[in-house]
Amino acid sequence: MVNRNSPHVRSIAGDLVFTVLTLGLFNIYVQYVQIQALNDMLKQQKYSFFKWGLLTLITFGLYHIYHEYRVGRDLAILLGRPESFSPYLQVLLVCFALHIITDAIQQSEINQFFGVHSL
Repeated sequence: MVNRNSPHVRSIAGDLVFTVLTLGLFNIYVQYVQIQALNDMLKQQKYSFFKWGLLTLITFGLYHIYHEYRVGRDLAILLGRPESFSPYLQVLLVCFALHIITDAIQQSEINQFFGVHSL
């Protein structure tokens, strides 16, 4: 599906710059828009920003690791690569506090889904 005008296509470099400039706070917004994109891509309300935020706080971040795995797995399936190592790489990155890199990879995959292959 090629839809370069989709609101879900975002600048990865822009997201990274704003996340660094806001000391990570912008990344919360990035999570929100990625959850919205995934729900639209899956054509169902599988992910909830409120649930993600609440469970991430309650579990001191452990739920976020699981969430990133699920997102990575669903993106791999949507892109026709169900055997991809990407979900495991994303979990590893999150475990080493490199979650903004995980979000950049996920945004790249969202952009690919809509036919955009640039930053």
